[in-house]
Amino acid sequence: MKRAAMLGLAGLFCLGLLVSCGYAVTEEQERYYSKIENILVDFSKKIKGYYGARGLPIPQDFNEEKFLELLEEVYPDQSKVQLIKDDFKIKVRWINGNYAVMLCKPRTDKKILEDLSCHLNRVEIRHWDKPKPCPCTFEENWEEYCK
Repeated sequence: MKRAAMLGLAGLFCLGLLVSCGYAVTEEQERYYSKIENILVDFSKKIKGYYGARGLPIPQDFNEEKFLELLEEVYPDQSKVQLIKDDFKIKVRWINGNYAVMLCKPRTDKKILEDLSCHLNRVEIRHWDKPKPCPCTFEENWEEYCK
């Protein structure tokens, strides 16, 4: 009996390893989400530049509606704005003088990316390439990503 239990546990452990290590991102997914990351970085530059050029802080009531309105007004390539609107659920919040934009899958409500706009050369949080799905909620410990 003890041996059977040990074999059962060993089998579950091996199965767990296979499942956790078996996650793979396709080349097509990598190209697509890398493109989306670049778009978000560019959006951040435009939004921060817009407010900075006017000597204004990002407003504390900055949300997804204001995010999209501003991009529709100032972003030169509206096809990229439309791509984000069509393919993702968008959430935006103000954080400590900056903003965070989060993109989630509309059907599964799983987080794909969260750009905290504290680094203008990269998206801080990516989940599209992780095996464990993450719910579509903002990162609570965002300060750690902005160091």
